[in-house]
Amino acid sequence: MLINQNVDAYDRKTDTYIVAYIDLLGVTNRIKAVDQQLAMNKLHNLYMFSVATIKQIQIEENKDITFKIFSDNIIIAKRLSSEVMQRRRDIRSLLMCAGHFQEQAASDSVGWLLRGGISVGQLFIDDVMVWGEALLKAYYLEDNIANYPRIIIDKKVVGEIAQDSQLSGYVRKDFDNLYFLNFLHDCHFCGEMLMKGFDIMQKEVREDIDEKTYQKFCWHMNFVNSELDRKNEKKDRKYRLSIHPKYM
Repeated sequence: MLINQNVDAYDRKTDTYIVAYIDLLGVTNRIKAVDQQLAMNKLHNLYMFSVATIKQIQIEENKDITFKIFSDNIIIAKRLSSEVMQRRRDIRSLLMCAGHFQEQAASDSVGWLLRGGISVGQLFIDDVMVWGEALLKAYYLEDNIANYPRIIIDKKVVGEIAQDSQLSGYVRKDFDNLYFLNFLHDCHFCGEMLMKGFDIMQKEVREDIDEKTYQKFCWHMNFVNSELDRKNEKKDRKYRLSIHPKYM
């Protein structure tokens, strides 16, 4: 006999979703650190601020964006329409949310890097559980492919948005021919907060920077600076990220 068969219809089904799986880097060390309470509060407020901001942006597609957080992992999910134009708007909503989360994490409000994956597929998500191939693929991209502090976008997603002028700006092709989320696409005049956020990251590691951390810092610095150069906004021209000489 199935559990609760007498009161449960067993009629839950997966649906087509776009899913971002995000891992905040370095949280394990922060949990063990003396100032772990600050780290916990930073994460809590990053999450709450991101959810509140999405609700404030008056876009119909944002209404059913789902966030889930457990320790240093975040899931952002959006059900996709079968109608082509609505489906593109749904995809844009997810990319915008994930990009905003990454931008805020890297800013001087938090000063953390992250990596992740974005995929499309079948998913079931409610207040109790998350289940489905879309999550598995997004997790695989984060855990095995991303390597650098970037959110890798599945080829299936790239194929849907590459020719759409409103969506293509969210995608960048990296040196290894992988596509990742341009989290600064919707960000303007953000140079100062990103520069200060990068300073926070470097101060946090103190003298204990290893080759992997240095590699991640360099990737993040190069990407942010290239996007600031590309935007070429007058207010931001004096702000660029740089690695402290003691780490070079």
